[in-house]
Amino acid sequence: MKDAFKKALAAQGKKQQQAEENKFFESLVRVHRAGEGAPFTGLKPAGEVEPVIAEADKALAGGSPDGLLKMVTDSVNQGIRQRYEKAAETLKHKDESVQKGREYVEAYVEYTHYVERLQMDAEGHAAHHGETAHKKHAVQKHEHGH
Repeated sequence: MKDAFKKALAAQGKKQQQAEENKFFESLVRVHRAGEGAPFTGLKPAGEVEPVIAEADKALAGGSPDGLLKMVTDSVNQGIRQRYEKAAETLKHKDESVQKGREYVEAYVEYTHYVERLQMDAEGHAAHHGETAHKKHAVQKHEHGH
């Protein structure tokens, strides 16, 4: 990050400066997304908004959150279902080999962290900005023998 920032500051000429600034912001967003456990899909051009933000704006303009609720609920349903199905499938085969056991653990962690993040966000906690949720979860899992 420091190198990208220095390059952005040291860039000569408008075109090079713009290119280095873009690299810096891409690095910044990439690091932030990695910290959230989310993929980095690139920076959006100015004026382009995420579909959910467009839907949120549409809800305000239209006087009803129904379309937004459906959009978010459908995404949450799909996200939980996919992770659940993977965890349930790998659970069936976890004792067949060390590799299958690892696949189950990975699927279980992805599944439980996903639903935990959703719940934390729904309750208004900023789980992705600190380690406390993950530490707490790890302690609970240890205490319950998972």
